[in-house]
Amino acid sequence: MTQIKIFNASGAETGTLDLDPALLDKTVRRALLKEALIAHLASLRQGTHKTKKRDEVAGGGKKPWKQKGTGRARAGSTRSPVWVGGGHAKTVEPRDYSYQLPAGQRRIALLSGLRYRLEKGGIFAVEGLDLSKPNTKTVAGFLKKAGFSGKGNLLVSEGHQESLYLSTRNIPRTDISERRNLNAGTILRHSNLIFTRSALDALVVELKANKKESA
Repeated sequence: MTQIKIFNASGAETGTLDLDPALLDKTVRRALLKEALIAHLASLRQGTHKTKKRDEVAGGGKKPWKQKGTGRARAGSTRSPVWVGGGHAKTVEPRDYSYQLPAGQRRIALLSGLRYRLEKGGIFAVEGLDLSKPNTKTVAGFLKKAGFSGKGNLLVSEGHQESLYLSTRNIPRTDISERRNLNAGTILRHSNLIFTRSALDALVVELKANKKESA
Protein backbone atom coordinates (compact mmCIF):
# COMPACT_ATOMS: atom_id res chain seq x y z
CA MET A 1 0.00 0.00 0.00
CA THR A 2 1.09 3.54 -0.72
CA GLN A 3 -0.14 6.44 1.34
CA ILE A 4 -1.63 9.55 -0.27
CA LYS A 5 -1.44 12.66 1.88
CA ILE A 6 -4.68 14.60 2.33
CA PHE A 7 -4.67 18.35 2.99
CA ASN A 8 -7.37 20.83 3.88
CA ALA A 9 -7.93 24.12 2.06
CA SER A 10 -5.59 25.86 4.50
CA GLY A 11 -2.67 23.65 3.47
CA ALA A 12 -2.52 21.58 6.67
CA GLU A 13 -2.17 17.80 6.43
CA THR A 14 -5.30 16.17 7.85
CA GLY A 15 -4.78 12.49 7.09
CA THR A 16 -3.78 9.85 4.58
CA LEU A 17 -5.44 7.40 2.23
CA ASP A 18 -3.97 3.99 1.40
CA LEU A 19 -3.95 3.03 -2.28
CA ASP A 20 -2.67 -0.24 -3.67
CA PRO A 21 -0.47 0.50 -6.75
CA ALA A 22 -1.63 -2.82 -8.23
CA LEU A 23 -5.10 -1.29 -8.67
CA LEU A 24 -3.54 1.00 -11.25
CA ASP A 25 -1.17 -1.26 -13.17
CA LYS A 26 1.04 -4.27 -12.55
CA THR A 27 4.15 -2.23 -13.25
CA VAL A 28 5.26 1.07 -14.72
CA ARG A 29 5.35 0.56 -18.50
CA ARG A 30 8.07 3.04 -19.38
CA ALA A 31 8.14 2.31 -23.12
CA LEU A 32 4.40 2.87 -23.40
CA LEU A 33 4.61 6.03 -21.29
CA LYS A 34 7.28 7.37 -23.64
CA GLU A 35 5.02 6.78 -26.64
CA ALA A 36 2.08 8.41 -24.85
CA LEU A 37 4.16 11.45 -23.93
CA ILE A 38 5.44 11.88 -27.49
CA ALA A 39 1.87 11.68 -28.82
CA HIS A 40 0.70 14.21 -26.24
CA LEU A 41 3.50 16.67 -27.04
CA ALA A 42 2.84 16.26 -30.77
CA SER A 43 -0.79 17.21 -30.23
CA LEU A 44 0.33 20.45 -28.56
CA ARG A 45 2.28 21.63 -31.60
CA GLN A 46 0.62 24.48 -33.50
CA GLY A 47 1.93 23.40 -36.86
CA THR A 48 1.46 26.91 -38.31
CA HIS A 49 4.97 27.14 -39.80
CA LYS A 50 5.08 28.38 -43.40
CA THR A 51 7.71 29.43 -45.94
CA LYS A 52 6.90 31.10 -49.25
CA LYS A 53 7.35 29.51 -52.64
CA ARG A 54 8.65 31.55 -55.57
CA ASP A 55 5.13 32.34 -56.73
CA GLU A 56 4.24 33.74 -53.29
CA VAL A 57 7.04 36.27 -52.72
CA ALA A 58 6.70 39.89 -53.84
CA GLY A 59 8.49 41.37 -56.86
CA GLY A 60 10.23 39.65 -59.72
CA GLY A 61 7.85 40.68 -62.44
CA LYS A 62 10.61 42.00 -64.70
CA LYS A 63 13.58 40.09 -66.09
CA PRO A 64 16.64 41.40 -64.15
CA TRP A 65 18.78 41.83 -67.27
CA LYS A 66 18.73 40.74 -70.87
CA GLN A 67 19.36 37.12 -71.73
CA LYS A 68 22.66 37.57 -73.59
CA GLY A 69 25.58 39.93 -73.85
CA THR A 70 26.06 40.91 -70.21
CA GLY A 71 28.59 38.25 -69.28
CA ARG A 72 26.44 37.21 -66.35
CA ALA A 73 24.43 34.06 -65.88
CA ARG A 74 20.94 34.23 -67.30
CA ALA A 75 18.20 35.13 -64.85
CA GLY A 76 14.50 35.26 -65.37
CA SER A 77 13.20 36.51 -62.03
CA THR A 78 14.40 37.81 -58.68
CA ARG A 79 11.91 35.44 -57.09
CA SER A 80 14.15 32.48 -57.91
CA PRO A 81 15.39 30.50 -54.87
CA VAL A 82 19.00 31.41 -55.74
CA TRP A 83 18.30 35.12 -55.14
CA VAL A 84 18.33 36.79 -51.73
CA GLY A 85 14.69 37.49 -50.92
CA GLY A 86 13.52 34.90 -53.41
CA GLY A 87 11.16 32.01 -52.74
CA HIS A 88 12.17 28.76 -51.03
CA ALA A 89 13.00 25.77 -53.18
CA LYS A 90 11.65 23.33 -50.59
CA THR A 91 8.80 24.96 -48.70
CA VAL A 92 7.40 24.14 -45.28
CA GLU A 93 3.61 24.02 -45.20
CA PRO A 94 1.20 24.13 -42.22
CA ARG A 95 0.37 20.66 -40.96
CA ASP A 96 -1.32 18.84 -38.12
CA TYR A 97 1.20 16.90 -36.02
CA SER A 98 -1.32 15.31 -33.68
CA TYR A 99 -1.96 11.59 -33.55
CA GLN A 100 -3.44 9.19 -31.04
CA LEU A 101 -2.46 5.83 -29.67
CA PRO A 102 -5.13 3.12 -29.80
CA ALA A 103 -7.81 3.49 -27.10
CA GLY A 104 -6.63 0.40 -25.20
CA GLN A 105 -3.06 1.67 -25.06
CA ARG A 106 -4.20 5.11 -23.93
CA ARG A 107 -6.14 3.54 -21.06
CA ILE A 108 -3.19 1.39 -19.95
CA ALA A 109 -0.81 4.35 -20.28
CA LEU A 110 -3.09 6.45 -18.06
CA LEU A 111 -3.09 3.83 -15.30
CA SER A 112 0.64 3.24 -15.67
CA GLY A 113 1.26 6.98 -15.50
CA LEU A 114 -0.77 7.22 -12.30
CA ARG A 115 1.23 4.36 -10.81
CA TYR A 116 4.48 6.07 -11.79
CA ARG A 117 3.40 9.31 -10.15
CA LEU A 118 2.15 7.40 -7.08
CA GLU A 119 5.49 5.61 -6.67
CA LYS A 120 7.27 8.97 -6.95
CA GLY A 121 5.10 10.35 -4.14
CA GLY A 122 3.44 12.85 -6.44
CA ILE A 123 -0.26 12.19 -5.79
CA PHE A 124 -2.10 14.18 -3.12
CA ALA A 125 -5.66 15.14 -2.21
CA VAL A 126 -7.29 18.29 -0.89
CA GLU A 127 -10.55 18.69 1.01
CA GLY A 128 -12.71 21.79 1.17
CA LEU A 129 -11.46 23.49 -1.98
CA ASP A 130 -14.97 23.66 -3.44
CA LEU A 131 -15.25 27.39 -4.10
CA SER A 132 -18.60 29.12 -4.48
CA LYS A 133 -16.93 31.96 -6.37
CA PRO A 134 -13.48 32.53 -7.94
CA ASN A 135 -10.77 33.18 -5.35
CA THR A 136 -7.20 32.94 -6.62
CA LYS A 137 -5.83 33.99 -3.24
CA THR A 138 -7.36 30.92 -1.56
CA VAL A 139 -5.89 28.47 -4.07
CA ALA A 140 -2.49 30.18 -4.13
CA GLY A 141 -2.45 30.22 -0.32
CA PHE A 142 -3.21 26.50 -0.18
CA LEU A 143 -0.41 25.69 -2.65
CA LYS A 144 2.09 27.80 -0.74
CA LYS A 145 1.28 26.46 2.73
CA ALA A 146 1.17 22.86 1.52
CA GLY A 147 4.58 23.27 -0.14
CA PHE A 148 3.44 22.95 -3.76
CA SER A 149 4.18 26.49 -4.92
CA GLY A 150 6.12 26.63 -8.22
CA LYS A 151 6.59 22.86 -8.56
CA GLY A 152 4.47 22.02 -11.60
CA ASN A 153 1.05 21.12 -10.22
CA LEU A 154 -2.09 19.69 -11.77
CA LEU A 155 -5.31 20.15 -9.84
CA VAL A 156 -7.76 17.38 -10.71
CA SER A 157 -11.46 17.96 -10.13
CA GLU A 158 -14.45 15.66 -10.44
CA GLY A 159 -16.42 17.35 -13.19
CA HIS A 160 -16.08 20.95 -14.29
CA GLN A 161 -15.76 23.43 -11.43
CA GLU A 162 -15.89 26.90 -12.94
CA SER A 163 -14.86 28.77 -9.80
CA LEU A 164 -11.86 26.50 -9.21
CA TYR A 165 -10.83 26.81 -12.86
CA LEU A 166 -11.01 30.62 -12.78
CA SER A 167 -9.10 30.69 -9.48
CA THR A 168 -6.26 28.55 -10.85
CA ARG A 169 -5.65 29.76 -14.40
CA ASN A 170 -3.39 32.70 -13.43
CA ILE A 171 -1.21 30.78 -10.96
CA PRO A 172 2.25 30.04 -12.43
CA ARG A 173 3.10 26.37 -13.04
CA THR A 174 -0.34 25.22 -11.96
CA ASP A 175 -2.98 23.77 -14.28
CA ILE A 176 -6.40 22.23 -13.72
CA SER A 177 -8.12 19.29 -15.38
CA GLU A 178 -11.25 17.24 -14.95
CA ARG A 179 -10.54 13.67 -13.90
CA ARG A 180 -12.24 12.29 -17.00
CA ASN A 181 -9.80 14.26 -19.20
CA LEU A 182 -6.62 12.90 -17.59
CA ASN A 183 -4.10 11.27 -19.89
CA ALA A 184 -0.59 9.91 -19.48
CA GLY A 185 1.02 12.88 -21.21
CA THR A 186 -0.60 15.41 -18.88
CA ILE A 187 0.36 13.35 -15.84
CA LEU A 188 4.01 13.09 -16.89
CA ARG A 189 4.26 16.85 -17.53
CA HIS A 190 3.33 17.70 -13.92
CA SER A 191 5.30 16.76 -10.81
CA ASN A 192 2.29 16.83 -8.47
CA LEU A 193 -1.25 15.59 -9.05
CA ILE A 194 -3.54 17.19 -6.48
CA PHE A 195 -6.98 15.58 -6.56
CA THR A 196 -9.99 17.13 -4.92
CA ARG A 197 -11.30 14.64 -2.38
CA SER A 198 -14.38 13.88 -4.51
CA ALA A 199 -12.17 13.21 -7.57
CA LEU A 200 -9.88 10.90 -5.61
CA ASP A 201 -12.79 8.97 -4.10
CA ALA A 202 -14.36 8.57 -7.54
CA LEU A 203 -11.04 7.32 -8.94
CA VAL A 204 -10.67 4.70 -6.19
CA VAL A 205 -14.25 3.48 -6.70
CA GLU A 206 -13.65 3.19 -10.44
CA LEU A 207 -10.36 1.32 -9.97
CA LYS A 208 -11.91 -1.19 -7.58
CA ALA A 209 -14.87 -1.76 -9.92
CA ASN A 210 -12.51 -2.39 -12.84
CA LYS A 211 -10.48 -4.78 -10.69
CA LYS A 212 -13.58 -6.84 -9.87
CA GLU A 213 -14.58 -6.99 -13.54
CA SER A 214 -11.17 -8.25 -14.60
CA ALA A 215 -10.92 -10.80 -11.78
